Amino acid sequence: DVSAERQGALTRLCTGRAVVSKVYGEDITTEKEKTPDAEVEGTRYKVVWSCLLLVEMVLSNIYCAAHFQSLAANVVGKVADLLRLFNSRSTQLVLGAGAIHSAARLKSVNAKHLSLVTQCLGITISILPHVRAALMAQLPPRQHGLLNDLDKIKKEFAEHNEKVLNKFVSIIGGVVEKGLAPRIANTDFDARAKAVQNPRSCCQFLDGVANNTRKMHQVVRPLLPPDHLQDVFSRIFAYVDQLVPALFKSSADGTKGNKKNGGKPPVFSFPTTDAGKERMLIEVETMIISLNSLAGVRPWDFTAVRILEGQLEYDLPRDSKNASEDEEADESDASQKRENLTESDQHDKPSTDSLQHVSEMTNGAEKSTFEAEQQLHQDESTSNGAINGGISHHHDAQQESVVKEPESNTTTPEIEAV
Repeated sequence: DVSAERQGALTRLCTGRAVVSKVYGEDITTEKEKTPDAEVEGTRYKVVWSCLLLVEMVLSNIYCAAHFQSLAANVVGKVADLLRLFNSRSTQLVLGAGAIHSAARLKSVNAKHLSLVTQCLGITISILPHVRAALMAQLPPRQHGLLNDLDKIKKEFAEHNEKVLNKFVSIIGGVVEKGLAPRIANTDFDARAKAVQNPRSCCQFLDGVANNTRKMHQVVRPLLPPDHLQDVFSRIFAYVDQLVPALFKSSADGTKGNKKNGGKPPVFSFPTTDAGKERMLIEVETMIISLNSLAGVRPWDFTAVRILEGQLEYDLPRDSKNASEDEEADESDASQKRENLTESDQHDKPSTDSLQHVSEMTNGAEKSTFEAEQQLHQDESTSNGAINGGISHHHDAQQESVVKEPESNTTTPEIEAV
């Protein structure tokens, strides 16, 4: 949790008051004022304790430079060293999988850890311009060149963050290529066109791609801001869009002349009948609809169906495409409704006393209306009254993100230790 004192220090830093220890009248003593996120310029970040400690140490150096201006030049170097140490150490622990062998003794480095790292990098990048401005105010003009080192550090943090975002794609890519691609073998779309009646059913390979992507979405969505979530899944969708057709093609090419030592490797071939070709394209389209229906992500213009249409030399019937588009729109609407419901669930449920109070108000209104009507007939006078009441029904349904294992028994996405 982020204490009110630390949040206040961040706010003062971002508003040009970094050297002010406390604003008059600001109360920072109560425990209840702790928040789970740190906020910088309207963006909320879920950060770990080490990142909060880094920010606190940087602010302490800024205070030192403000009160002892002869040390300001040395403070710039100290701040740069602190930032570089945090950047390099977090790279070693997460991207380098050093946390597995460190005192933390993690069993694996997974998508949750990547999400926290990118949040820590994001908040540091967002405050660096304010740190630079605060230090510049303490330096004489001839020493402003020392701050160029902070500009280089900002680029280093941005490059690190880019690698972390790409690692999300690598996780999905590793699961799809190593765990799911072998399932393409022995998939006969001609036979599935005759046997499978459910139009939304997919083969094990395509179903595994959708399930693992959905699983990652469940893990990272509570941890990433909306713009970061959209960025991550736009990268994943672009990768999957190219990978799925390529794996089908390589599986078909790999079965030609690949028999060695008398063994019979699993065989995959593209469907030959129109029903089988249509079935394959519909299942790919169903996977795309499932991915684009994830809450909070930007719908991606997938080209996998068009690529496979060229490979199969068969165009998916227009009515099937329209049905798929309508289904995707319905899925998106349902996803948006679920997202809005989740946001509204954060409010408290009305108490029994409140409901009883509103009920008494309603009964009183009915009684008042009846008496008014009697008085109208007796005195031939008019009386107007209006009582408006509203009850907002809310549910405390804020659940912990529980990641279910897909039916395909795929492993949890992890980063292999280097």
